[in-house]
Amino acid sequence: MIKCEDLHKVYPIGKGSGYQALRGVNLHIRAGEFTAITGPSGCGKSTLLNIIGFLDNPSSGKYYFGERDVTAFDDGKRSGLRLRGIGFVFQSFNLLPRFSALDNVKLPMLYAGMDKEPAGKLAAELLARVGLAGKESNSPVKLSGGERQRVGLARALANRPRLLLADEPTGNLDSGSGAGIMDLLLELNKEGLTIVMVTHDQGLAKRVSRVIRMKDGLVEN
Repeated sequence: MIKCEDLHKVYPIGKGSGYQALRGVNLHIRAGEFTAITGPSGCGKSTLLNIIGFLDNPSSGKYYFGERDVTAFDDGKRSGLRLRGIGFVFQSFNLLPRFSALDNVKLPMLYAGMDKEPAGKLAAELLARVGLAGKESNSPVKLSGGERQRVGLARALANRPRLLLADEPTGNLDSGSGAGIMDLLLELNKEGLTIVMVTHDQGLAKRVSRVIRMKDGLVEN
């Protein structure tokens, strides 16, 4: 599903200089895998995840998504792939506080062109799927951290993505809530969803099918 060839990413930090976040990453991830990317802070994990998720562009190299070379796609094509092909789970949840849990989950479907009524029905089904039946009308500020991340996970599934990207999905949660989120991710993977997760938690990494370690902008294994 994912193939990266000699990916480099340089962030300008001044005239004639820059920070090299990725230094030639080569990576293959097959459909159906649950892959954890680990490594010390600043090693390039989140940069790589952002490129895989079309949130950033590599400075050089090639990126293939589902056999297609998407490296040179324009913003419109990248946005379409991101909206319909990839779900995101963030450490900080990234929910809209003035929206209900249901409306937060509906939003990606409405952006994709789904009508309000079927979007609302599917959003309720997804919230029930992650254990939040009965809390559809709650705003994020009235939910616990674990419940907010469950809303975030339901939202990530809204457009039936081929790939789920999770950036430290348990980083802001207590151990019990984090374990619950991880259980949900493992269940989704067993159903066939491809998942790539960035984590510092070695306990979580031990539960997945494949671990990729990064250091200094390179994949070590």
